[in-house]
Amino acid sequence: MHLPGHSAREDEEALLPPIPLEESDRTRWSSWSSGWRKSLRPISFRVAVWQCLAFARPSFLAKRSSSVEELEKSNAASRKPHSTEYLDGVRGVASLIVFILHWTHVPYPSINSGWGYKDNTSFWLLPFVRIIYSGAAMVSVFFVVSGFVLSHRFIQRMHRQEYTELFSGLTSLTFRRAIRLFLPAFASSTMAFICAYLGIIDIPKKVDGKPFEHGLMSYLEYLDMESNPWEWTPDFSGFYNPQLWSIAVEFRGSMVVFLLIVGLAKTRTVVRLIVQGLLMIHCFGHKRWDLALFISGMSLAEFEVLLRKPKNPSARKLVNGLLILAMILGLFLCGYPRDHNTQTPGYIWSKYVWPFGAYRRRFWLAIGAMLLVGPMAFLPSVQSVFLTRPARYLGRISYALYLVHGLGNRTIGKWLLDACWTFIGKEGLWPYAISFIVSTLLYFPVVIWGSDVFWRGVDVPSTNFARWLEKKCAAPTGAGAR
Repeated sequence: MHLPGHSAREDEEALLPPIPLEESDRTRWSSWSSGWRKSLRPISFRVAVWQCLAFARPSFLAKRSSSVEELEKSNAASRKPHSTEYLDGVRGVASLIVFILHWTHVPYPSINSGWGYKDNTSFWLLPFVRIIYSGAAMVSVFFVVSGFVLSHRFIQRMHRQEYTELFSGLTSLTFRRAIRLFLPAFASSTMAFICAYLGIIDIPKKVDGKPFEHGLMSYLEYLDMESNPWEWTPDFSGFYNPQLWSIAVEFRGSMVVFLLIVGLAKTRTVVRLIVQGLLMIHCFGHKRWDLALFISGMSLAEFEVLLRKPKNPSARKLVNGLLILAMILGLFLCGYPRDHNTQTPGYIWSKYVWPFGAYRRRFWLAIGAMLLVGPMAFLPSVQSVFLTRPARYLGRISYALYLVHGLGNRTIGKWLLDACWTFIGKEGLWPYAISFIVSTLLYFPVVIWGSDVFWRGVDVPSTNFARWLEKKCAAPTGAGAR
């Protein structure tokens, strides 16, 4: 649903990481969609095979027509990135980091501890180095980014007092949100269930201490848990797709942001910021770190709208310096170890300050994510890193990568790693490391390819279906509407 006077990019919905398509992508998907409809007609087996192979080709290797290439060139020359476009790349890189953690922590469980614990001084455990596999911190980054992007254009409309457009856009986004998040997640979970049914992946013998019986009812129970926003624990026993615990959390946080937009749309800016600040404190106090992150993203979007650029150049240099220091501190906190954190040099201090217990890790990761994402809104040089082609490509496939990699790790990844251990060896430091490196080099392109196919085959159609369903369900307008 696009409003007059606003760009299509501004009105795209923000997702956990689903990314809006560029104009060239729209042209390509439109042509492929028409081709898919034609393929419903009776065709020969050879043609069907060639169509499947053509679809399986990664999007960045797909042939482009001359009109598409000309359109891309004109877009590159005339279009400037919109103010939140860099966040697409942030989500893409964050999703890759989550994948790296899930791939690495099983063969190398030591990465869950910090540098210096029990004299473990590996280079890869250093605070700023470990960001490349700090998956839990990246989930917090997802939530901050979602809160920011979901609310940004609505906050702009609050400041312009465009309340009609605000409520129209918000109802559209709210209607599509559940479909957009859960439909691809259900597809990924169905793939995992089929693999478990065929014996391709292992299934747990117990769940929550009780014997687990794999079957249709267990699968339906899993889907119910995966899409349940009413259970206020931050995770569940994901016995088919463990990493998808965050989808229901994402949906719940989105609804909280939408409610705050409605409730605070006509209040003064200072009132909005005070209410959001108090809610964040309340959420953190009650261990709702996830909701605090969504609300913090909304507050950061408000500050971005208010504080575009200081007019005083000297003040700009001072502000930039402070922002960079905040990002450095955020990177340090995002490296907070999962295990033995209060016994790890550099993080021992957290033992003596609130919060105490297991919650302290989620709290400090949340603070780190806020400090990491917030300053980016005011640092164009940092944004440019996430506007590069690789980062933007990762952004496009990021939700698919998040949904696909868990199953890939348990199937193709596991097979490749076991094969390398068999042929290269696993006894000793270097054979073990070389086996891991070789299997990683073989496996990563497969996961990227699988995510690309899932993006085009499931993610994009889910977006189109949500928009189609919204139009079909929309009430007629005008006189006599019922």
